[in-house]
Amino acid sequence: MQYFSKYPFIEQDKKAKSLSFFCKKDIVALSRDIMDELKRVASAECADVRISMHQSPHSDLHNMIILQHKGTYVRPHMHLAKTETYQLIEGEHLVVVFDEKGNVIDSCNMSLEDNFLYRFEKNQFHTSIPKSDFVIFHESKIGPFIREGDSIFADWAPVTEDVEEVKKFTNKLVESESTH
Repeated sequence: MQYFSKYPFIEQDKKAKSLSFFCKKDIVALSRDIMDELKRVASAECADVRISMHQSPHSDLHNMIILQHKGTYVRPHMHLAKTETYQLIEGEHLVVVFDEKGNVIDSCNMSLEDNFLYRFEKNQFHTSIPKSDFVIFHESKIGPFIREGDSIFADWAPVTEDVEEVKKFTNKLVESESTH
């Protein structure tokens, strides 16, 4: 199925591991209509979706609009040379930063009523957990994207395929955050 047909500058990235789109022009404005289409795509495909506002993985600055569904697991990882900023657009989101042993060193409950922007430095293990049915946020970091080695995954965190351990791990993070 073709998505974003009303927006010819948005093209699907067929090489991406997840459902992804690139904006193929130099100056980009994303409207509420595009956000609505993003939700339709995510719903129709039952998948998380991203729109990269940069033109390719080789771009110097990566700005992505990401929709994640509740239950999405992002295995804790870090980037050796990339500071990240998350800006919430819709929903509620928990972002957790860990030390090298897996101890929580910071966390941020993101909502439009409170913390809507969160930044953390390079070399920080981190994960994000959608708390609402879905969350839409803007992620910004430097490029380029290098498939092998761009993300270093925490060996103390469960692998995506271990569904039971993932559920225990994320539930523990959400529960510990709600007691603070």
